[in-house]
Amino acid sequence: MNISDNFREYDTTAEQAFLLFSRDGKRREVRESLIHEHFTEISVNCTPVLKLACTGDHLKELVIGRLYTEGMIDGTGEVERLFICGQGLNAEVSLKKKVEFGAVTEREPSCCTGNKMLASVVGGRKMKPLPETEPDEKAVFALADRFKEDSALHRATFGTHSCYIYLPDGSIECFEDISRHNAMDKAVGYALLNDIKLSECMLYTTGRVPEDMVRKAVMAGVPVLISKAVPTDASVRLAAEYGLTLICSAWPDSFKLCLCTESGEES
Repeated sequence: MNISDNFREYDTTAEQAFLLFSRDGKRREVRESLIHEHFTEISVNCTPVLKLACTGDHLKELVIGRLYTEGMIDGTGEVERLFICGQGLNAEVSLKKKVEFGAVTEREPSCCTGNKMLASVVGGRKMKPLPETEPDEKAVFALADRFKEDSALHRATFGTHSCYIYLPDGSIECFEDISRHNAMDKAVGYALLNDIKLSECMLYTTGRVPEDMVRKAVMAGVPVLISKAVPTDASVRLAAEYGLTLICSAWPDSFKLCLCTESGEES
C-alpha cells in the first residue's frame, strides 16, 4: 500500500476566554482549552463515501479503520493508495478491486458528531462469529489503570473520548477523538497499518456501548470489548449472537462481565 499523507497535524486545541459566574456572586475571566473540530471527507475509487467530524490527528489510522469496520475493505492488502491532502480535508483511497456503490441504508448512529455515510459498498464484508475468548483479568485491569491516568487531550479539554488497544505483546496504545466511534476506528486502523492481529487484541472504550459500537468491534474481529460505562440491552444481545466478550463498568478495582445469551436472558 502506498501512503501519501501530506497532512501535518496541528495543535488540536484552541484557547477560549470564559466569564465564570460563582454562586456567591463573584465573576472572573478564565481561559481554557477547547478541542479544534476537524472535518475530513473520504472517497473510495473517486466516489465520496464518508464525511467525518473528528480531531485533526491520526487521519490515516482513522480512514483505514473506518473503511475496515464498515466492511468496505477486507484488509490493507486491498488498498493500492491512500492520499491525504495537506489540509487534511480530503482522503482519497484507491482500491485494487472494483467496487459497486449503492445508496446508504438509513441509520442513525449513536454518534453526536454528525458523521455521515455518503455511499455504501454493495456486497461488502459482513459480520462473522468470533471465537470464544476468556478475558485476561490482569489485562482488563491494566487497561482500566491506564484509563484512570487520563489521556493528554482529555486532560486538557475534558472533551474527548478515548479508545485504548491492548496489543498481543502486552503494550497499550491510546487514541482520542471527539467521537467514540472515531477513536475506536483509529485504534483499529493502527493495528491494521502495523500488521497486528486484531483477533489477539482487546479494546477499551471510554464511552457507553450501544449496538453500533458492538457492531464495529465485531466487524474489526476484536474478541473482547471493554468499557468504563454501560451497554444497552440491544448491544448485549448482539454481542452474544456473535460471541463478543463484553465487559462494562471497568475500573481499577472491579469490572462486570456480561453473562447474557442471545435471547438477552441471564445464562
